[in-house]
Amino acid sequence: MAIEIPTLPDQLPNDAPRYVGKAVNRVEDPALVSGTVQFIDNLSLPGMLHCAILRSPHPHARILSVRVDAARAAEGVAAVLTGADVRRWTNPCFTAPEGWGNYCMAVDKVRFVGEPVVAIAASSRYLAEDALELVEIEYEPLTPVANPEQAMAPGAPLVFEDHGTNVMLSRTYTWGDLDRVFAEADRVVSRRFRWNRVGANPTETFGCICQWDLADNSLTCHGAYQTPRFMAIGRAASLNLPANRIRIVTHPQGGGFGGKGGPRGTDIAALLSRKAQGRPVKYIEDRMEYLLAGGGQSWDRYYDAALAVKADGTVTGFRVRLVDDQGAGAEGYGTISAAKPLAAFTGNYRIEAAGYDLTLVATNRAPTYPYRGYGPPPHNLVLESLMDCTARELGIDPAELRRRNYIRPEQFPYTVPSGNEYDSGDYEAVLDRVLDLADYKALRERQAAARAEGRLVGIGVVNTVEPGVFDWNAYATVGVPGVGVPEGVKVAVDLFGNVTVAVGFSLQGQGQFTVAAQVAADYFGIDIAQVRIANTPSDVALPHFGQGGSRLGVAVTGAVLGACEKLRATLCRVAAHVMQAPAEAVTLRNGRLHRIDAPEHSMSLAEIAGLMLSRTDLLPAGVEPCPEATYVWASPNRNAPDDQGRCRSYLTAANATHIALIEIDRDTGRTHILDYTIVDDCGTRLNPANVEGQLQGGVAQGIGAALYEEYVYDADCQPLVSTFVDYLIPTIHEVPMTRKDHLVTPSPVAPLGAKGCGEGAIHTTPATILCAINDALAPLGKELLETPASPHRLWKLLRDEARRI
Repeated sequence: MAIEIPTLPDQLPNDAPRYVGKAVNRVEDPALVSGTVQFIDNLSLPGMLHCAILRSPHPHARILSVRVDAARAAEGVAAVLTGADVRRWTNPCFTAPEGWGNYCMAVDKVRFVGEPVVAIAASSRYLAEDALELVEIEYEPLTPVANPEQAMAPGAPLVFEDHGTNVMLSRTYTWGDLDRVFAEADRVVSRRFRWNRVGANPTETFGCICQWDLADNSLTCHGAYQTPRFMAIGRAASLNLPANRIRIVTHPQGGGFGGKGGPRGTDIAALLSRKAQGRPVKYIEDRMEYLLAGGGQSWDRYYDAALAVKADGTVTGFRVRLVDDQGAGAEGYGTISAAKPLAAFTGNYRIEAAGYDLTLVATNRAPTYPYRGYGPPPHNLVLESLMDCTARELGIDPAELRRRNYIRPEQFPYTVPSGNEYDSGDYEAVLDRVLDLADYKALRERQAAARAEGRLVGIGVVNTVEPGVFDWNAYATVGVPGVGVPEGVKVAVDLFGNVTVAVGFSLQGQGQFTVAAQVAADYFGIDIAQVRIANTPSDVALPHFGQGGSRLGVAVTGAVLGACEKLRATLCRVAAHVMQAPAEAVTLRNGRLHRIDAPEHSMSLAEIAGLMLSRTDLLPAGVEPCPEATYVWASPNRNAPDDQGRCRSYLTAANATHIALIEIDRDTGRTHILDYTIVDDCGTRLNPANVEGQLQGGVAQGIGAALYEEYVYDADCQPLVSTFVDYLIPTIHEVPMTRKDHLVTPSPVAPLGAKGCGEGAIHTTPATILCAINDALAPLGKELLETPASPHRLWKLLRDEARRI
């Protein structure tokens, strides 16, 4: 049956929405604040063993021998896993592009420092760690390739010999008459940019408990999994198990941000359980393991980019050449992050033509994984920095230059050169509001006064588009097939009129349980306390993806509305039969089913559910005694990409403009954020408190990427980051509480008009901070085009200036 999903709040079948659009208390929080939520490291199973992993000290080396007899005989040891076991029992992980994946442990050679070589399961983690010291491994060191330039040089050592090259993928996209617009430009503004590796670094690292049932050859994995269904599919492929023999049980996560995929750790723990005769094996990644080789490193990029500009400031062309260091393989789907910028390649602007020359390269650094934003934050930094460079060269205020190039409100829905369709927006209105909120004129006056005193004060005005609700078609160019990403739920009413919504994802901090509860409560017209959200294991859950790609708030809303509508139709049919009326004569409103022609005749949800479950003799023919319904939602109107990657990929296009006022300390190079203002438009704000939290958290991560965070490797590909002493993360003292306002242009294509908003602030903040820094440096004739703009990097830049003076 086709389900018509309401698209605007006033179409919900009650007198008025009571919860959607309000900052209601989160339904997740009582368990979190009372400490009763069971995170993975809180779980203990009978007979459980503990895993420790011996990791490679070499970035590139052949494994000549592995001797584990002494370790196997050590106290408490139940199982030892080596590369020989892994090669015999498993397959390399599936990757995009295909064929660039590793086994869960090194087989024959190691490709990066930290790659697992031997794993041990023992009665305690301490005994497992002690046993690792008894393992003897003989290596033959090989020359590593430390960066893409080395990797692409003729005769370079090969990370994967079978491919005969270190280039994973190289292709060029051209959208529009790019050569013509650059030839006709009055000015070409070009720069080279370097974005150094950053990472997710959630509070909780990855953890899992795996148990291999030898009787029926099945596997159960408990863990901090962000995408449980896809983890199950991946484990079936790598472990040679039928997909219906794998059960993924997700636990609430202490943060994720894409960096806790955990395929290696899961496979290692599963195989150790197999060797230990089915005893459960727990693996909890420690912080040093995470920083060294976990799932958190992302975006190791070298950019050459240019804008084609007319004399009046009209931008007509945008050309980008990106060389992306993927590290030692594509196991973490880091390649997708290089494809995602296609969804909003030209940002907020009416740019006529664009080109993207993309090269993905393997090196002997750790493989890259997803991170919040999944690729556009560096791309946006490049585009927005070039806009600022253009403004300085033309003598135009940077806010005014952006205004001149905006997509106009009447042009929506708007198809960008790279093929995606933006659903709605009013970029000029957002700009006007943030300029007013920040008092932009006063900021410029304040800057002028500071400059007169010799201080380095800068202002960044940056706007970006946040593509929301991703589709696989966006990533077809790097080898990920498919159109449509499903999100399924089950909605059920019990004997007492309470509603349960069963979802496939677990808690991760964004408040989607609350959104699902808000939507269901408003649909049925009941108190939100009557709604329970339940997480279901992967083997019984409906098709789903979960968190990721700024999608889940919109997707779960669509799924809940669809299931509620199906269930309403069934309940109305039963009520009509009992009240001896046609089905179309009964309506659901405010928690009761009424006869339209005689509203005084009604039945409560509890009465209908009780009748369905206990008086099957009163049900109409063809109705099952089951007051529940399922619905699987996917973005409408998606399509397969053409030969240039053009397609309608992301469903929604939120946008935001940020304004930052910063000052650089000449003596230390430290950047102080003096003021920060945001105005965003993510359509209908399903829960404003959730949006507020997403924005502030994204700002914190964006400031970290812009000013502090970097995974550093030396010339021999040895990582120099092993603790938070080396990898600097901003604290509350470095992250200002921003001033915020918003605009609402509802999405015409998304449920309830909402747009994805999970990644918007990290899309925008790094560019805002760097643009402000370069504005501060402008009187010196200096630019910094590399992240992070750390105190040391800025201090060196200023010191060079001082030497010349």
